[in-house]
Amino acid sequence: MSTPKAVDNLATISDPTRSTSSEDNSQPVVTTPINIAQQTAPVECMTIKVGDFREENTAGTNLGIKTGHPIAIGQGCNKITTKNTLNITLPDIEALLASEKQKALEEKKACLRSLSFPNIDARQQNISHAHPETCNWFFETTQFQQWRNLSDLSSHNGVLWIKGKPGAGKSTLMKHTLDYCRKIFKDHIIASYFFNARGSTLEKTPLGMLRSLLYQLLEQNPVLSERFIPMFRDKRKKHETWEWREGELTDFLLSEIKTCQSKPLLLLIDALDECNEPEVRKVVSFLESLSINAKTSLNICLSSRHYPNVHMKKTLELIVEKKKEHDKDISIYVRDKLTERDEEIEKGILDKASGIFMWVVLVVELLNQAYDDGEVRAMQKKLHEVPSDLDEVFWTLLDKGNQKKQATLLILQWVLFARRLLKPEELYFAVLSGTQREELGA
Repeated sequence: MSTPKAVDNLATISDPTRSTSSEDNSQPVVTTPINIAQQTAPVECMTIKVGDFREENTAGTNLGIKTGHPIAIGQGCNKITTKNTLNITLPDIEALLASEKQKALEEKKACLRSLSFPNIDARQQNISHAHPETCNWFFETTQFQQWRNLSDLSSHNGVLWIKGKPGAGKSTLMKHTLDYCRKIFKDHIIASYFFNARGSTLEKTPLGMLRSLLYQLLEQNPVLSERFIPMFRDKRKKHETWEWREGELTDFLLSEIKTCQSKPLLLLIDALDECNEPEVRKVVSFLESLSINAKTSLNICLSSRHYPNVHMKKTLELIVEKKKEHDKDISIYVRDKLTERDEEIEKGILDKASGIFMWVVLVVELLNQAYDDGEVRAMQKKLHEVPSDLDEVFWTLLDKGNQKKQATLLILQWVLFARRLLKPEELYFAVLSGTQREELGA
């Protein structure tokens, strides 16, 4: 806002429709309407047009100002008097500015709360951090470098798709990548979402992803927030109780990505396969539309299991279990975690793992237990017995030597089939009712 020229008579009300006579001793005041909610710093002289106040604001009436009358405020001015109005002092204006700023802040907070939901980032928090000295190879790959620099953009539209077998370690790699990107993409707005098949409905559906992404984007981008809040205001005005709909959030983001000039954006979406297949297709189509229509710099990194029938036309692709560096990560983990170092056992684990990091984690624990019960030969015997299939390893853990097999099965059943997340005490009594009912007095 340009600063008007200082005037002798700061109480003068300017009328843009009236020309100033040469006989008039007062000088004209430049009337520049401002948005009260956005005014944060004092100026030497400014003009406030009360007609610019938001409709629901009643401060103008309280201060006795006629709607539509511009008034001038200058440094050293104690009060301003206008015809047919009460006095208004500079402290009154400062209080009004502070009040409007606080109202805007509270409205934004309420808008963000409407997008949030329980466990919105629980999956990301529950994923283990990468083992020391692992996963960093990914940032040296041709695919990552090309994605990072957006080189040859027309061939991939800024999309990098990480694929791998179940249990290969994709989510750990994605969490490590998110941490890394926060360090090197400091001028970017970064948002992420980690789907969770074992979570609530919102945790494993496109609607939950959209709400989470928008929450993060609005928090970091004031321009986008200003464009979105009117939607929130309208819904709150029309309905006592309401929920965001997938379609309206999708439409908003697709519309804004075409027109909004903002800081560069970076989106990371993990575990697409933890949606059901029709929803995977919707998410992929949405992300592809973003990548094609973006008017600002946009990087998208996503991960999933192998989906031969779900794809984008233009992406960079990296398959985790095919990278030699991934096998080296497994070797680093085994050497660090195995109780007794043995090259033959380490090689046997690597050969049998087929790139499945989760299998390695489980089997190393089994081998360490075998070593506690015997020696290296016991570890070799256990490695020979353990199945190479991940599902069969889980059955081995559940079945063999499990003195509380019934309780374990009940725990799994309650966790998997409960319609909501159970509290620890609820799960405890649920299992107790199926194993030791007499303890409950039943």
